[in-house]
Amino acid sequence: MSEQREEPAVDEAELPFRLGAAAAATLMLAACGGGGGGGSNEPLPGTGGETPTTPAVPPSRRDAARFLSQASFGPRSIEEVESLRAMGYERWLHEQFNAPTASHVAYLEEQRTRDEHGKVRDEMSYEAVWQQWLFGTDVLRARVAWAWLQIFVISNVAPDLRPHAMSSYLDMLNRHAFGNYRTLLEDATLHPAMGYYLNMLGSAKEDPKKGTHPNENYAREVLQLFSIGLAKLNPDGSTQLDADGKAIPTYDERVVKGFAKAFSGFSHGGLDTANPKVFYSHDDNVEALWVTPMQAWAAYHDDGEKILLDGRMLPPAQGPQRDLKDALDSIFNHPNVGPFIGRQLIQRLVTSNPSPAYIQRIAAVFANNGQGIRGDLRAVVRAILLDAEARGDDAATRPRFGKQREPVLRFAMFLRALGAKSANGRNSIHYLDGADDALGQSPLLAPSVFNFYSPNFRPAGPLAAGGMVAPEFQITSETTVVGSLNFFAAFFRRGGYGSGDSKLMLDFAPLVPLADGTGAALIERLDLLFFDLQMSASTRSRLSTLIAALPGTNADKRLQRVKAALTVVALSPDHVIQK
Repeated sequence: MSEQREEPAVDEAELPFRLGAAAAATLMLAACGGGGGGGSNEPLPGTGGETPTTPAVPPSRRDAARFLSQASFGPRSIEEVESLRAMGYERWLHEQFNAPTASHVAYLEEQRTRDEHGKVRDEMSYEAVWQQWLFGTDVLRARVAWAWLQIFVISNVAPDLRPHAMSSYLDMLNRHAFGNYRTLLEDATLHPAMGYYLNMLGSAKEDPKKGTHPNENYAREVLQLFSIGLAKLNPDGSTQLDADGKAIPTYDERVVKGFAKAFSGFSHGGLDTANPKVFYSHDDNVEALWVTPMQAWAAYHDDGEKILLDGRMLPPAQGPQRDLKDALDSIFNHPNVGPFIGRQLIQRLVTSNPSPAYIQRIAAVFANNGQGIRGDLRAVVRAILLDAEARGDDAATRPRFGKQREPVLRFAMFLRALGAKSANGRNSIHYLDGADDALGQSPLLAPSVFNFYSPNFRPAGPLAAGGMVAPEFQITSETTVVGSLNFFAAFFRRGGYGSGDSKLMLDFAPLVPLADGTGAALIERLDLLFFDLQMSASTRSRLSTLIAALPGTNADKRLQRVKAALTVVALSPDHVIQK
């Protein structure tokens, strides 16, 4: 389904500068200038059920702002940064781990916006994502669930996923964001959105007469993308090599077929499993089918012997439920999961190129949370954010450290920090995937199961020469850089995004008084909100020159200063690159 998209045309006279190939190159080079330190991973207080105490030494204002950019969508105000400093990271994490979360499916039920055929519109699922991001208090859960959505990918890019399927899948990711990876793995496997997207839904045992066999799509992707990857890893994430110096594969085609057989015989939950006919023949428009986990039909399950990882064999005639459990246990207990998943979570939250020591520390927490439990995601997220490599005031000067802020996270950052609100409390953020007039990225619209970008993407040039990866640069080009400039310039000029009662209006009022005189106070505030107090001297100079060139004699003119400064901020390399 589609809607008429807002056209963010730009009056070039209002732009403080023009961008082209040079801008894309500047952003690319900016990613080279930061880096990973080391550090210990000593146990810290507050990991149990107790409420952590106030820290004896508060974190610095800069590191607190950096923490909020890694663990949420950036600081919304000076007060939020100071509150974090006063309570400390442990207490903040404790409160976030226990914060309630709104239901995406409940948003669909509440709005019930339907098309001409009486069906809930796809756009309602997209709105629900942004409602949580912009107005939810569970910012850490929202940020981590977004990371999981980019690992356990489903997408409506076709489009053909039902809104209830997408939104209940997001609810599932929210529910397990700080749970156990084994539970997340099973619930993702049995979710009808995943079942439909990767063809496990309705996958049946081999039928020699028809020439069919169990669908291998989910079996292949759960191994390659969601859990262990293609090559065996050391605990620090490095690849294990054989005597000839070649990567040792984690599995082969026989294993894929074995998992496909183990995953056969599952269809929609809530149907009569005693009736073989409804395995294929049922009304897919029933919304309840898309919020209910898939269930097994023994008649369609392959009950033969199956080979799993590392030569393990499943005996015949175990039944679909036991085969599924054993297959997922085989994945969960594989030594690759900790470093493979840990590295990607670090990349989504902190830095694109974590050191081997950082990955190994996180993998160790995944293997054992300190209480003998494997796969504790609350412990993993906490360890990622509090690791010595993530913390500190010197991040901007560390070689190899940093990551590009994803386009949608930059947009969310501006909306939140500028107090965006609509008249009806909703939003109309639906399609941001256009490269030339939007952001080239939109939640639930990844181009494939491989996400918007690969965690191993290496752009040609200095990064590749330095042996570094920069995942987000796979969707960064001249077109997207200029498109983002147009998008953000129009966004600030119009004072918000959307239309009608759902238009998110920006609140510039707190910034306008700071734009008088030289604008120094405005620059300091922008440094806190959008640069984590790490604004470069060149950006500061550019902003000072811009503000001085614009009159600030009254409130209206100072508002124009603010809008022009924000446009420069949106495309500044030291904002685009999170350190």
